[in-house]
Amino acid sequence: MPRLAIPHSVRSLLRIGLPLLIIAVLAGCMIPPEPETVEAKATFTLYNIILGMGVVVFLAVEGMIVYSIFRYRRTDDRLPKQLHGNNVVEIIWTIIPTVIVLILFGFSMAALGTVDARSAHPGVVIEVDGFQWQWTFRYGTDDNDPNNDFAITGTAAQPPVMGVPIGEPVRLILKSSDVIHSFFVPHFLVKLDVIPFPAPEKPNELEFNVTKAGTYGGQCAEFCGTGHSKMTFSVKAMPRAEYDAWLKAAMQGNTAPSASAAPNATVIKISAQNVAFSTNKLEVPAGQPFIIEFENKEAVQHDVAIYDGSTNLFRGEIFGGPRTVRYTVPALKAGEYKFQCDVHPTAMFGTIVAK
Repeated sequence: MPRLAIPHSVRSLLRIGLPLLIIAVLAGCMIPPEPETVEAKATFTLYNIILGMGVVVFLAVEGMIVYSIFRYRRTDDRLPKQLHGNNVVEIIWTIIPTVIVLILFGFSMAALGTVDARSAHPGVVIEVDGFQWQWTFRYGTDDNDPNNDFAITGTAAQPPVMGVPIGEPVRLILKSSDVIHSFFVPHFLVKLDVIPFPAPEKPNELEFNVTKAGTYGGQCAEFCGTGHSKMTFSVKAMPRAEYDAWLKAAMQGNTAPSASAAPNATVIKISAQNVAFSTNKLEVPAGQPFIIEFENKEAVQHDVAIYDGSTNLFRGEIFGGPRTVRYTVPALKAGEYKFQCDVHPTAMFGTIVAK
């Protein structure tokens, strides 16, 4: 039985149409997400201009190639008329790329001016501390700012949320306590390295103005170690009144009073260095509040938290060192519990026995 032959016209259509379809699909995948800041809109516009001009150039070049293939094809071995230079054509193909580059340079400088602009008085200043493998968002950098001591530190199980107002400049001061990280929010069309600059070098700064309320996911975009994939966060953008209420509620939750301990309460000491606790077993008196004197000997962020199974009983402040903090811990019933660093739960943990 003879095989059915595909018509020549269909084969030609497949040869030409299939590559164009693949290119169109790939181009659609390369379109960036919807911009949600003033700076992102400038970047998005520049991206579309470059993409549009690239498409025009591609179609023009490929069109001329395809035209030449069909228009000047021959079935014999005769050589076509040989040309040795054409001044007009050479001038044209020199002027066109030059004009394109100059146009793109102008649009790029305009977009860069918007992205790099800095406000004299930003609405909010947040210090972003990146560390292996999470983030700390510290509100206020002025000693006279009442929010200066308020910070939100995330864990792998509970990434941090950065609250910001919409319609106002938000300035981020990007610091790292260990290796190079990268602050990346896809909907803001921005990615800036978080570098552990030595003093007196100034850290990188980033400023943006969110135009639409919503919650936007972010992550570290620089491979920084084994926990890199869990180094995520989110940015919650909201109107100023809602932001003020959010910040007040977050501060109250962060500064909730702990249990009081008697002057002669038991004090147990523990330290952290090289992402490890100095001991993996602690003993405390049952039924009495006690104090954990925790010394963090390194710049990496750590804390001490206590769990009964999966239930959190106590979580201390997360901080970088060298620094010592005294935690006042509520009384524990007699039994065995787990203590850990919430920032590095798989590497830093142990058993605490109340008896």
